[in-house]
Amino acid sequence: MSIWEKSLLLILLRRHLETERTVDWQTLHRRDRGWALTQPGQAPWPLLRNWLRQWGSAPVGGGTLFVYGTSVVALLCGFALMAGLLAFQPLQRINLLWFLLFAVFLPLIWWLLALFFSSAQVPFPLRTLYEHRLPPGSFLSVLRPLLKQTVVALGQQLSLLFAGGMLIAFLLYLALTDLAFGWSSTLDLGSGLIHRITGILAWPWQALWPAAVPSLELIEQTHYFRAAPLVAEQPALFGQWWRFLLMCLLVYVVLPRLASTALSRLRLSRMQGRMRDNDALIGGLWQRLSSGLVEQEAEPVEQREATDAVTASERITGRYAQIVCWGVWPEELLGPLRQQLAAEGSGTHWFDIADAPSTEAALAALAELADQPLLLLCKGWEPPTGELADLCELLAARRSRLFLWPVPLAGMSAARQRNLILSWQPFICQIPDRFQLISGGLADEVTDG
Repeated sequence: MSIWEKSLLLILLRRHLETERTVDWQTLHRRDRGWALTQPGQAPWPLLRNWLRQWGSAPVGGGTLFVYGTSVVALLCGFALMAGLLAFQPLQRINLLWFLLFAVFLPLIWWLLALFFSSAQVPFPLRTLYEHRLPPGSFLSVLRPLLKQTVVALGQQLSLLFAGGMLIAFLLYLALTDLAFGWSSTLDLGSGLIHRITGILAWPWQALWPAAVPSLELIEQTHYFRAAPLVAEQPALFGQWWRFLLMCLLVYVVLPRLASTALSRLRLSRMQGRMRDNDALIGGLWQRLSSGLVEQEAEPVEQREATDAVTASERITGRYAQIVCWGVWPEELLGPLRQQLAAEGSGTHWFDIADAPSTEAALAALAELADQPLLLLCKGWEPPTGELADLCELLAARRSRLFLWPVPLAGMSAARQRNLILSWQPFICQIPDRFQLISGGLADEVTDG
């Protein structure tokens, strides 16, 4: 599975999983786990792709054909540029200055600008480039870093293929034709200036390949004038520039693009792995595919009921000075919660945590606030994760009174709410004892005063 298919798969997965936000977790778990057990392979990426083919509606492999097509175009464009520079020979001489400008300097500047815009914190024209080409409703703010890194990696790959096409054309013309290089300018540049410029360019390989460093004698003898014909004694000298030009292509055009392409692909691969494992919706899907059904753990949970779970929990109230909301929530559920728990003018500080940057920002903001009771909201219909346990450890180091509320879905019966609270008891036993479990539902949880 190519790296481009993985990016498209993550985009389409997010788009489809958004439509299943309000569906009961147990129903989804039963469906997805039952389907996963029938699959021959359990590797993460193929399993997610097959799941999307089974339950989604959009194909995943369409992006690969686009990448292959643009790669061929980039290779041919690089070949055509070099062929044009070598085939356009006024007076049968290839002007060294034109070659350096179009084959070395401009591609190098292009690469440096692309590297700056891909690494610096500058606005990126996502919508102009590709957002409008995506399926309706598939672009989300959480996908913006992935989309940007995918475009950067693809651009670096196309740039490398463009440089590869230039190098292939140069080697073919070098082997199959008799190239004559020289330099000429209407301005009186002088051999000394050209020698200093070529010496600076040849500095990286002057010890490795001295023959590829032009001498002052070569520069003086290959200086030609428009009206002067190419005499019989000069062709051997005019052909000695190829070593210098070949090394310029390798050092300033091909190798930088090779390094940046490898780095951008590595960053994209790591970003895809983090999103697959840490994204709230995609990570929840993988948990449903790889973990056993909840009913299989019902008996151990019932055995823990004897530890007086009721005394370890309390009803939800409206008196929480600080509230942390963990994960990405459906707006139809989060809106009433925010309105009732953190109404305007109540002095309550609300923090949404969905990824690592938002976690760091929330912890930094909490460090500036007083030690007051803090309520941690979790989606009760999803099982707790290791990332949630890590967050609890961080919060316990900053607050003395903490409350954890696994929020049930709207309309959930009282019996199911009780089972929900019981299913979270083992998790409460694993996190710091400063946490107190909250029971109750959305319909009757908040009281005034």
